Amino acid sequence: MALRRAAQDDLESQVTGKDESFAVGQVTIRLPLDLSPLPMLALVTSFLPWAVPVLLVMDGMLHRRASSFFALCAVVVTSILSECLLKPIIAEPRPATSACRTEDGKLLPGMPSGHVLICQSLLTFYVLEAMRHHLLMVALILVLLMPLMPWARWYNGDHTLKQVVVTCLVAAVVGLVYFLVFISFFNDSLAGTAVHLLEVASIPAPGVGGVTNAALPK
Repeated sequence: MALRRAAQDDLESQVTGKDESFAVGQVTIRLPLDLSPLPMLALVTSFLPWAVPVLLVMDGMLHRRASSFFALCAVVVTSILSECLLKPIIAEPRPATSACRTEDGKLLPGMPSGHVLICQSLLTFYVLEAMRHHLLMVALILVLLMPLMPWARWYNGDHTLKQVVVTCLVAAVVGLVYFLVFISFFNDSLAGTAVHLLEVASIPAPGVGGVTNAALPK
């Protein structure tokens, strides 16, 4: 497993004095890269949160969707909440398998996981938004994606199991708050786009057949 391999690499680096791991964007990269499926999946998944703001900006600019700009603001707020408030206050270090350290080698705080907090809160927001418009297939797909980021951050050795589990619980509450704020002040959603994607995939969805698309927000 990646955790066991990371611990072995950390021990070897202490003996040989060679750096075999480093952190990029709070993601530990170990050399040589383990190209087997699970370690690579965990590593690639750990970088996905850095692509989320770019995708939201592109979607917001192309489709003028308030939900995308709202989600982008949510990412910024969540990042500030995690990095500037919760981590310094809780000050619980990451596991020894992580390369996320200060210049003097001290482990950086790992509670909560910023990656998990961002992804899980957004997924919670979009699950609730999909359920609000009866897009059950979309909601189900998003729910199935939820365990991926917590698993990746734990498997890659950047957070403990406790840290990712607690972060998931906090993120669910944060996502619910975002959803309540959104429906209180905005009147658009991803429902129209979701229905279009499901139509392309030939998956029955509300608004295709029994319920007319006119009932969905534009």
